[in-house]
Amino acid sequence: MKRKPETISFWVGRLPHWEVEEGRYFITMRIAGALPRVAQQEIRAKSLELASFRNSKSLDWLVKQRAMFVAMEKWLDNANTNLWLTKPTVAAMIVEAIQTREDRGDWKVHEFVIMGNHIHLFCEFRAKGMKRVMEDFKRWTGHRAAELISIGDRFWQREWFDHWSRSDREDDRIINYIRNNPVKAGLVKQWQDWDWTGTSLLPEGTKQDLPLDQEGFPLGKQDIPLGKRDVRSNQND
Repeated sequence: MKRKPETISFWVGRLPHWEVEEGRYFITMRIAGALPRVAQQEIRAKSLELASFRNSKSLDWLVKQRAMFVAMEKWLDNANTNLWLTKPTVAAMIVEAIQTREDRGDWKVHEFVIMGNHIHLFCEFRAKGMKRVMEDFKRWTGHRAAELISIGDRFWQREWFDHWSRSDREDDRIINYIRNNPVKAGLVKQWQDWDWTGTSLLPEGTKQDLPLDQEGFPLGKQDIPLGKRDVRSNQND
């Protein structure tokens, strides 16, 4: 079913941000300094092009947003600097912070994955809204990470990438994209083997993987229900 929610807010900083009523959001946060300057310049140029595009409800806007995300993700998967999230103490802290905000009602997280230099979330924000919750999460985890690994520089990039899902079918694509991110990056052969992930509790018989296209984006299937969601870590203690 297609969603056409009312806009709550739309603002542009270094990246455009769009919050809608009852939105389900694909969020990407990356570590500061993880990308070389040439990558930052490319992403910034695509962001400015997207922000200047007047009609944010058109298909062209979504195409431009996807192009920006694809460029960012390819750079992140091939970067090898500031891989702070590979440290188990830091990754475990991020999982705990995600769960804490779930427990206190800041958001409902349907899926997440922690990579070496970025994280992906698929979530719904509650009463506080996207901006307040994301800024709180970045601030708290950034300060805590700096204590754990003794870094003096900023931990997270200033802003995050967000995209609200337009349909149940897109929900499925996003969930499976997040799950398969470690596979796409060549870190594991099966997504179940990655330690730092959230697991959606889909009904029995619907846990099959969705195929990925050549860019690594899952191709959706409408016949897979969303089911009940939960957040947990698959880490080995």
